[in-house]
Amino acid sequence: MKLNLGPTDRMYPMPCPLVVGGTMEAADALAVAWIGTAGGTPPSIGMALRKTRRTLELIRENGDFTVNIGPTSRAAEIDLCGIVSGHNVDKWELTGLTLEPSRSVSAPIIAQFPYNLECRVTNEVELGEYVFVIGEVIESHAEESILSQDGKTVDVGLLDPLMYIPGSREYRGIGPKLADAYSIGKQFLPPKE
Repeated sequence: MKLNLGPTDRMYPMPCPLVVGGTMEAADALAVAWIGTAGGTPPSIGMALRKTRRTLELIRENGDFTVNIGPTSRAAEIDLCGIVSGHNVDKWELTGLTLEPSRSVSAPIIAQFPYNLECRVTNEVELGEYVFVIGEVIESHAEESILSQDGKTVDVGLLDPLMYIPGSREYRGIGPKLADAYSIGKQFLPPKE
């Protein structure tokens, strides 16, 4: 039997990247679990940020941001960036994470994170105490060590992205590959004549 749980903000699982706003001279990072693909043409990211966040202020100042996907081995650094305010502490000093210039936007990327997206803000929507920010992906970066054998796509197993589990408030990695997308479901189709 299914129980009604009422309205919720929980999707399972949620990615947990660090979003960076600002410049090489003044940047802040925020762990963002309420983030996802907002569209494919153009490639876009959508995320909900609390209005009080320093990272949001920097995103608004410059009109861009980066999304940095860290591996599960960086869970502590990612968690810290979600629990302390950039108004009060230097997250770079505390975590030891370092920045590299982006190619197309003012917000830098995180050097230790193997997958990074450069985004330019295209829209904002006020949602209560949050702002839903939509950004077009202008450029992406991937360490060679996380690419598939053909070098064209990210191997998510090698990336080992950190995932956030709402409700239980825990971090996890992803499991092994189960099947090929756009293929396994064909078993339900009638045979072609």
